[in-house]
Amino acid sequence: MARDLTRDQLSLALRAWAYFVGGGTETLREGVAAAIPWLEARWDAGDDHVPLTLVHDLGHLLLRGRDFRFASARDLASWPEHERAARMSYEDRVLGRWAVDPSVTDAHIAIAGMNPRARAVAVAHAVGLALAGPLRPISELATANPAHLRALSAAFVEAVPERHDAWGDEAPDEYWRQWAREQIDLAVAALPSAGRLFKPEDLWEIAHLERLPSDSARMALREVNTYALSVGPVAPTVALGIRRRAREVPVDAEEADQYPAGGFDAISTKGVFENLVRSEVAYVGEGAHDGIDLFDVRFAENELLFYTRDESPLLDARRDVVFVFDRPAEQRFKLPSLPAQTLILSQALAFALQADLVRVFGPTGSKSKFVWVVENDADREAAREEHQLLSFLLNAEVAHRRVELSVVEGWEQVPEAGRIVWSPRAEPTDQRRLSWVRVGQDLWRVGDSLIDLREEGAARALADIVLLAIAKGEPRPMKKKKAAGAASGPKR
Repeated sequence: MARDLTRDQLSLALRAWAYFVGGGTETLREGVAAAIPWLEARWDAGDDHVPLTLVHDLGHLLLRGRDFRFASARDLASWPEHERAARMSYEDRVLGRWAVDPSVTDAHIAIAGMNPRARAVAVAHAVGLALAGPLRPISELATANPAHLRALSAAFVEAVPERHDAWGDEAPDEYWRQWAREQIDLAVAALPSAGRLFKPEDLWEIAHLERLPSDSARMALREVNTYALSVGPVAPTVALGIRRRAREVPVDAEEADQYPAGGFDAISTKGVFENLVRSEVAYVGEGAHDGIDLFDVRFAENELLFYTRDESPLLDARRDVVFVFDRPAEQRFKLPSLPAQTLILSQALAFALQADLVRVFGPTGSKSKFVWVVENDADREAAREEHQLLSFLLNAEVAHRRVELSVVEGWEQVPEAGRIVWSPRAEPTDQRRLSWVRVGQDLWRVGDSLIDLREEGAARALADIVLLAIAKGEPRPMKKKKAAGAASGPKR
């Protein structure tokens, strides 16, 4: 048979695919009727190589979650004996694995919270994310005209029986059943046999799908998400070293004389004996019975009280970081040697660094600003679009006031403290900054280091260099309640 199905062949193929669906609803016709719009959406998007059986089963699993029911629980007795082994193997190898996949559960939770119309769109989109790419290289999979599918869908659904055991004489003939079985097996063999079905960027896209303004915005955000995730989180050993470096604050800081340090400020049930509250000694020998006194009991039950030492608030200083994207229009190009557009890479690295700051210094230990510096109309247009995109990506961080985003005219409007600059220009000598990353070439320069982003781990190495520069900077102290009579310090 030719790979491209004719209209008449498609009608027979749809019936054969429906014959082998793996479950999802109380009745067969109900499940197929719900799956046809998902199939039409995928075929209209160019994914006409994806068979109805897999679209039906994955779609209903995403829609129903734990309420998904395997077809064997409903129709096992009506299956011909020679088909049972293949059907049960499909349920076990494919549907069973999907049912326990945490990423499928996460996608289901995201979809379940949407309104019905958005839910149908999200299911179709999620099915495409999971199936279209892995199945595309399989040249033996049949394709068809989406227009034929739309013309046939109503009559096809009407002809599908309520239950599998009601196919009777209307069941597909043996040739088409064998053909559909082979198509399903080809598709299953092409799907990953291990790992999660949905990547983290897939889940983010599914959860935010109804709020994304366009397909172009979705694709751009996917690039940022994909590259930021490829950077990976900061290594625990690196994070520990950065924390230690960050705590090496200068003792002659201007604000140091405002805060007492080194005394006692509270009482806790944890501590060392040197800090034991003196009154606890009164329990020694009290209530002694069989050699055990109240002091021993309080010690065993962790009820002894200890003073806790006060440390300078400078050690809890918040890091204010400004990620600056210089000349954004000039960064909107892609070098053949690099995985994405230069501006996408710059913003993805800044996005990954912001997440690293939260991991290293805690949710309240840093505040980041994303600033696009514009000089002409092309810059303004590029910055406006990128600002809108990253607003979606960083929405939660903005809501928690850990991130701000802005577009500014000229460098005089960029805060000097904490600058991390991504620029196609060479590093100047007359600007204050923590780090300057020169972009737009095959090798990116940060300080004295040249980074080849084509190499594995290079993006993570660049991010660690910038993190170390942030830790060595001069962070602004967090606001603390001052002791009575304390002098007001200078503001920054």
